[in-house]
Amino acid sequence: MRRAVGVALLALLVASAGCLGATGPGTATAGDASDGGDASGDATAVDGPAGTVDFYVSDRPNDMDDFEHLNVTITSVRFHRTDDAANATTAAGNGTVENATVTAESTDTTAADDADEADDERGDGQWVEREVNATTVDLTRLRGDNATLVERFALPAGEYDQVVLDVSEVNGTLEGGESTEVKLPSERLKLDSEFTVADGSETSFVYDISVHEAGNSGKYILRPVIEESGADQPVRRVDDREDSLDASLLGAVEPGENVTVRVTDDGEPAADATVSVEGGPGGTTDADGEYVFTVPADAEELEIEVEAGDAEAELEREFEDDDEESAASGG
Repeated sequence: MRRAVGVALLALLVASAGCLGATGPGTATAGDASDGGDASGDATAVDGPAGTVDFYVSDRPNDMDDFEHLNVTITSVRFHRTDDAANATTAAGNGTVENATVTAESTDTTAADDADEADDERGDGQWVEREVNATTVDLTRLRGDNATLVERFALPAGEYDQVVLDVSEVNGTLEGGESTEVKLPSERLKLDSEFTVADGSETSFVYDISVHEAGNSGKYILRPVIEESGADQPVRRVDDREDSLDASLLGAVEPGENVTVRVTDDGEPAADATVSVEGGPGGTTDADGEYVFTVPADAEELEIEVEAGDAEAELEREFEDDDEESAASGG
């Protein structure tokens, strides 16, 4: 039997350009984010002085190399505006993480606990919430300065000191093709980061997310990254519409075995996408965006092309004989 030894995922991008996400209606109200007080509103119109914030998500590598895909679905973004908010012309992006998750580093856990205590006392100010209609981002594509634009928000002019991401789902696929558990206990990510929205200004804000393995448990934890987050961080935008088509192989892939191709478009299952397998059977995805076929028993490599409308994606997998592997290792 041959064993899969290499994985390469190539995105061939042919589609119209556009941005991810959408906005929700509402008006600004005072309240605490934990008890539902919010200020969701039309992201294109704010009463009184206002500025715009291009809100990006990125990631710091850390254990990201373990993943073929790490999809995070964001439902809303909440900004905490301080009581003494006033027009200003500068912005600062430094702060402290406020995500109470268990990590391998005890100092990070202590910092998170201290931040939670501070959050409990955060009774003043105003929460401004913006919905983004369950926008899904694949963090494996957002390394370094690469970032995806979640949405352009209109926010009331003033000083802000915290940003919270509400997350509905996290799905991780390791390089070997198997799924893994990625924890986000509170279903939200919190970050203390001071920045200013001046009247008529345009500001870029990067929310950097990292994944860490909890010891050698095989379980992973998401958390924000302080030093890479904030206003006016470097951004290399990679979120145009052509990036939205994604294809992946589920489970172990071996010659002579069944394999499932999963196709998503903008994070949603892509039904009726055309799947072409070099030297093998082709077909279309079902309502769940999946297509199952049998890998030829004598396959030395696997090449798959996926088309959905004008968008394309490609998957490649190479196999090696067990005899060759044994000889290479001197066995």
